[in-house]
Amino acid sequence: MSTSKSWLICAVLVLVMFVGFSFLPPTVYLFGAILAFVIGNTESKTGASAPLARLTMAMNQPSVQPLTTTRVELPERKMPDNILADLKCPSCGANIKPTDKTCAFCGSSLQPLLDLPEPAKLGGLEIGKSLRLVHPRKGAQDYRVRGRLLFTELWQASRGPQVPWTPTGNYFAGFALEPVAYLLNWQDRFYLLEDRRALTDMDINRDFVPYARQFAQSDQTARVEFSYGGAHWQMVDIGRFAIEFEEGEGSQLHKGAFGRFIHASSGDQALVVNDFQSGGSGGQDTLWRGFLIKETDIMF
Repeated sequence: MSTSKSWLICAVLVLVMFVGFSFLPPTVYLFGAILAFVIGNTESKTGASAPLARLTMAMNQPSVQPLTTTRVELPERKMPDNILADLKCPSCGANIKPTDKTCAFCGSSLQPLLDLPEPAKLGGLEIGKSLRLVHPRKGAQDYRVRGRLLFTELWQASRGPQVPWTPTGNYFAGFALEPVAYLLNWQDRFYLLEDRRALTDMDINRDFVPYARQFAQSDQTARVEFSYGGAHWQMVDIGRFAIEFEEGEGSQLHKGAFGRFIHASSGDQALVVNDFQSGGSGGQDTLWRGFLIKETDIMF
């Protein structure tokens, strides 16, 4: 609108100059021509600079991101006010842990101090226990449990940024092992993971999110494949989780952490990505590589 007005003013001034040239004395015409030039030049600059100024202001405005909320609601569990560091078995006096249901020394049944849900698999595998795993490349290997994590699977009753994520009722366990490895059960899959590295949000968004989104849009029914780290992978599972409990050492994760996971496979090789929600939810974004094993390959 300002540009059209400027052109109109200039056109009128040009017309006046032509008319004045025919009827006005030279001195008066020269004075009028100078005045018309000043007015036209001012209008021209004003009209041209206004759109430019508006464009500059728009470019300098911060981009507005849509507000989203990933809210997780976990059940409150009653925790003892004080847990002794040197708990003893009432039958034999051996050291026990607050989550032990049986004494590892005498086999007596115990009433655990912490009321935690039972994981779907490997519920009897506790810190300090030895186990033998059939490694897909090395054969039978002996390990010891250093740490244990209890995961709960999360879901939304309906899709939406304001709909909270709540437990499905399915619980799974992960174990930090010695020699260094990570044993994880999720659904009917068992992973023996050995190579770990930290990820950034940029890594995840570039290397995994496009394929996870494609997998999600098919309700996890499509065959989605991608290349990463010198191997060709197929999407197996995606979802969200929270860590309800941690004990021991070696896991580098903490109770209360929550995020999303990506599981992929390449033959008997496995890839597990844990993408924790930003804002200090208690976990470092991590990629694990290792192998898929069978439940019968785990002996304890």
